[in-house]
Amino acid sequence: LNIIASSMLTVAVFSASTMVAAFSAVGSTATPRASQLLIEDSTIQNTLATFVGAFLYSVIALVGLNAQIYGGGGRLVLFGFTLLILLLVVIVLLRWLDYLSVLGRMGETVSRVETATTKAMAQRLKKSFMGGQKQTENARGEHPLRAPATGFVQHVSMDILQKCAQRADATIHLHVQPGDFVEPSMVIATSTRPLDKEASKAASDAVLIGKARTFDHDPRFGLLVMGEIAARALSPAVNDPGTAIVVLATAVRTLIYWVDEQRAHEKSLQQDDARQPEFDRVSAPNLREAGMLTDVFDPLARHGALAVDVGVTLQHALASLRRLNHTAFNPTLDQISRDAIARAEHAGLFAPDLACLREAALAERQARPG
Repeated sequence: LNIIASSMLTVAVFSASTMVAAFSAVGSTATPRASQLLIEDSTIQNTLATFVGAFLYSVIALVGLNAQIYGGGGRLVLFGFTLLILLLVVIVLLRWLDYLSVLGRMGETVSRVETATTKAMAQRLKKSFMGGQKQTENARGEHPLRAPATGFVQHVSMDILQKCAQRADATIHLHVQPGDFVEPSMVIATSTRPLDKEASKAASDAVLIGKARTFDHDPRFGLLVMGEIAARALSPAVNDPGTAIVVLATAVRTLIYWVDEQRAHEKSLQQDDARQPEFDRVSAPNLREAGMLTDVFDPLARHGALAVDVGVTLQHALASLRRLNHTAFNPTLDQISRDAIARAEHAGLFAPDLACLREAALAERQARPG
């Protein structure tokens, strides 16, 4: 118990300092927005909790022994529990040492962002229009609901909006979604019938507004963070085009996942025509899919205008997504491809490199099906 008490406090302090250093490294080498994924990491939290818990257990056990609280049977039970605690600490310590080898690494950070993004995509696809009705173009009620605070929409409680609409026998049209910036003068929703004071407050509070965007329920934020990582890698201070190429591959894989899962979800809906929205009195806007492309690819095209290897890889990535023939993607993909070449030309890219970039874009366009 003396050994555990003296060593666990030191290990806990060392682990906490390592954790803070990892947060700082991710914020400086990747982007500060990615550090919140480390802060929410259950492995780090469980490891620190185990070390601190073992320290407290040993201190309390030592106090009990010195106060002669335990008899012979109590000492035997305490010895058994101490062995279990020691075994747990050894297992967690070995796992923690293995975990430190990847903590804060660029590849691990990109992988975490990809995982968080695909998770948010799966959440959005599981409930089309956040579980509400598909919002038609220019759908708007006569009675507005304004944002209660300034910040970013983090979550929308559709069940509360549904109850408010049922109470007033109305339809509520939601005009924001997770990731949107709002302030008190902006209309976040409208109702076809007037809501009483209590219902209006409940409906406004149903839209959770925070100081920053989060990965949960916001697929575009993950793609935006990928673009920030690539932009940082392409800055003159870092000059790491390899990381930008890795981000390109990750973005393509993530967007292909979005298209494939969306098509599978739409196919299942077609097979079950009788399925009704969970919140039939609330309409919600669709996710702007073209913005998903500009979030991740525009920083690459802008900051990589003078990097021909990044430019060629970008053209290949755009063509890979173009071959999916996803209607919401196609016009934006073509525009990003043209803009990337125009940016390279405006930046003064070496003429043979510029010709190589144009040849890559032309070859990919000719290889498209149809």
